[in-house]
Amino acid sequence: MIINQTYRMIAILFGFVVHLNSINAQDLESLKKIEIVDDLGDVSDAFMESFFEALKQKAITNYDKAIDALERCISINPKPVVLYSELAKNYLELKLYQQAETNFKKVLIERPNDRYILEGLFEAYFEQRKYTESVEVVEKLVTFNTRYKEQLANLYFLEKRYDDALTLVDDLIEELGPDLYRERLRKKITLKISNPNSQISRLEQKIANSPKEEQHYINLIYLYSRDNQVEKAFETAKRLLKERPKSKLAHLALYKHYLDNGAIDDAIKSMKIALSSDKLDKDAKYRVIRDFLTFLDDNPVYEPQLIDVVKVFSNDSGNTKVFTEIGNYFYEKEKKELALNYYERGIKDNFTNFAILRKILLLQLDLKRFEKAKTGSEAAIEMYPSQPILYLVCGVSLINLNNYEEAIDTLSIGMDYIIDDSKMESDFYDQIGEAYLKKGNQAKGAEYKERSIELKKNMKSNE
Repeated sequence: MIINQTYRMIAILFGFVVHLNSINAQDLESLKKIEIVDDLGDVSDAFMESFFEALKQKAITNYDKAIDALERCISINPKPVVLYSELAKNYLELKLYQQAETNFKKVLIERPNDRYILEGLFEAYFEQRKYTESVEVVEKLVTFNTRYKEQLANLYFLEKRYDDALTLVDDLIEELGPDLYRERLRKKITLKISNPNSQISRLEQKIANSPKEEQHYINLIYLYSRDNQVEKAFETAKRLLKERPKSKLAHLALYKHYLDNGAIDDAIKSMKIALSSDKLDKDAKYRVIRDFLTFLDDNPVYEPQLIDVVKVFSNDSGNTKVFTEIGNYFYEKEKKELALNYYERGIKDNFTNFAILRKILLLQLDLKRFEKAKTGSEAAIEMYPSQPILYLVCGVSLINLNNYEEAIDTLSIGMDYIIDDSKMESDFYDQIGEAYLKKGNQAKGAEYKERSIELKKNMKSNE
């Protein structure tokens, strides 16, 4: 948070070229001659020696020794405010935040608008979770850099001042433009607003002042939607289209209204337009697709339209959640080709998701994509070496690719990871037997097949 700097006066005077940990008597004598009256005033040689000792110790991260040297300075002359500034910085490095706070406050008595001291005090407050006090400091820091508004909005959020936080974020977006962090922060704050009336009034006024500004309408639509004022969200979207006929984001409100009111063709048209917007984030895309999938549960006749809608953004990156959700839909419908198609798209950015990875590999086996299943399972084993199902998939794939010896080795390794799972153990024996039979070893093949059969019999008798 605070930019850790050696005291500015020293840096300006001689650029800190001298390594403080190697200052000798001659160097110190030279330093004494530097004019530092503005910050230290007329001080004794003993004072100066301790002061530069403090800087030296701080530079080599001996913060305790730096504090001791500064305390010696104070015992000689407690007036120079620089002493308390340096004390505070050293305490901050030691994570002694209360002591840092005390000393930063002493400096602020004489330098109430010193940005660097305010930054240090903010860190001390924040680490102690003194959010109310932090707000007072950051409100001053905003005058130095508007980017502190993001921090201030977060503090307002922690203080449950949600209206203030939302207003501040909107001002910041207007000033600096939207970005992913600010959009997420805005949504986080909006979710906490229980009575949106004041924010609705504020946005309506902004629209009246700037009727062509798209973002004000989008923010208002989001508030209306959060408050279940569906009709008002719909009317706001239509107002936006009147002012900005090419607005794609307006269709985020329109499609939902059309879908709920049975205007399916209009809903699908609006979905396509919304999904084609490069301003639409992945969470919004997910909501659109999820709404359509819910609709399809009762109206499966429109299923071909889902695939048509998804084509709009199928080449985009970052749609893992959307593709996975569509994969789940087709998986539940036992439409394996389509499920695999969307799962494979979704796994590209989320290859560590074991549950989806498992489904993909089993679907590849079912659909006889043995080369893909082999390659995928081998890669998965590298990530999850103790998951027996991966060895089983790999073994089955190898058998179907006529690599019988490798299949036996892989399946034998996988069996070591089976724990209290007779069904899986039976499957392994069956596949090892299959590999031996295809290899031409009838005796071994029959032996493992018999083990598989015996396990299945035991399982039935224990039911």
